[in-house]
Amino acid sequence: MKQKIYINGRFLTQRITGVQRVAEEIVKRLDEKITEEKLEKEVILLTPKATLRDMPLKNIKVKKIRFLSGHLWEQFILPFYCLNGLLINFCNTGPVLKRNQIVYLHDAAVFSKPEGYSKKFVMLYKMLFRLLAWRSRKVITVSDFSKQELKEYLPTLSEKVTTIHLGIDHMFDGDIDTKIFDKHNIIPGNYMLAVSSMHPNKNFKIVIEALRKLDDFKGQFVIAGGLQKNVFSSSSFEFDNNVMHVGYVTDEELKALYQNAKAFIFPSVYEGFGLPPVEAMSLGCPVLASNAASIPEVCGDAPLYFDPYDSESLVRLIEDIYKDNELVQRLKKQSETQSEKYRWEQTAQKLINIIKTIQ
Repeated sequence: MKQKIYINGRFLTQRITGVQRVAEEIVKRLDEKITEEKLEKEVILLTPKATLRDMPLKNIKVKKIRFLSGHLWEQFILPFYCLNGLLINFCNTGPVLKRNQIVYLHDAAVFSKPEGYSKKFVMLYKMLFRLLAWRSRKVITVSDFSKQELKEYLPTLSEKVTTIHLGIDHMFDGDIDTKIFDKHNIIPGNYMLAVSSMHPNKNFKIVIEALRKLDDFKGQFVIAGGLQKNVFSSSSFEFDNNVMHVGYVTDEELKALYQNAKAFIFPSVYEGFGLPPVEAMSLGCPVLASNAASIPEVCGDAPLYFDPYDSESLVRLIEDIYKDNELVQRLKKQSETQSEKYRWEQTAQKLINIIKTIQ
């Protein structure tokens, strides 16, 4: 009888953000590698009944469990359906009743940057992280930066925690939708791109401050995503003809924006890994990135870096991008080279290597 490996499929009940994308991409590659690796184990994806999407898998079985949902399903139903095997959790949570499991903890933000979350959320996740760090067989994180932070805040991790970088080759799947340029009167090749987020750690405020200081800016500025009401409502800043807020965009539209931008701006003050700048790099887009947290580790020498607390340093880089075409071309080449380091196949292979050491 084959040994069993179970995958926590709760992520399929959630909208796709960073950790859900990570889970789906790794599961896809695991499905492909089961035969190749001659993994003599039965792999089963367990999900609550009400999933938002299904995954077309060839080698991984999918089993829906109809009882409960959310945290209750994960903590009280899931453990009983994976009693006889190893459980893999990809999204910062897992059942604390289960010992034989691998848990992905992507960062230590609830400890080091708690101001970005509600008090209830911080209290719940601090407790959950401590229990998972203590009980799990292995903990995987996504950067050496996160690994060191997790070990600092969770001493019981000791030698349990391993770094496995993420991949970005999902950017090569599917189509690219260039209709967004006509829709918003965007000139390809002549705009800076930024993606707004409501989370304080994303630090979009510095982009607004830089925009106010660019009096002679001749290009366009494209902002994708939701606006930060607390930033815009508290100032006299108004959009003019060269600043376009395009709202939420599809993956296909985002690829087009990455591919045709003069540069992508990533101002975060905290990231466990930071997929967006590497996604941009994979499509040949120069990146202006914050020098904080894991970002230099992940992005290497490819971007131009700025101080995320100093808008003047960002202004100078934007001016350089528009003055120096040779710089732009050099950054494009560096971006593509750096992005080649991150492939989901490698991520899945390293996970399989860890699984083999456990069972």
